[in-house]
Amino acid sequence: MNKIQSDNIVFSNDDNAWELWEKSGANGVVKSFISNNKRLRLLELPAGFNEKTECLNGHQGYVISGYFTIILGESEFRCKPGDFFSIPDGIPHRSRGDGAQKTKVFVVDDVILAGEK
Repeated sequence: MNKIQSDNIVFSNDDNAWELWEKSGANGVVKSFISNNKRLRLLELPAGFNEKTECLNGHQGYVISGYFTIILGESEFRCKPGDFFSIPDGIPHRSRGDGAQKTKVFVVDDVILAGEK
């Protein structure tokens, strides 16, 4: 009989506290959960945030509230509530808040373990 190996099943409840999330131009708060080499985050960013530095890590996400623009070089993509996005690893990007309300977004990315990259 073949043995199937699977990742651990992990549950987390609402006890995860909001923590400060600091990135130049985009300080906000975040709730994080890491399991099975994935990091799940609920980010809340202030109105008008404007990230100053680009990120090279890939992300997949879903916009819960607020409006923001993802900037990839010369291209800009406006995101609104209900939108999904997916940015592959290695693509330089940053984001900027649009409008006068906070942005709340659910983001998933890979966890890079020490010595893997």
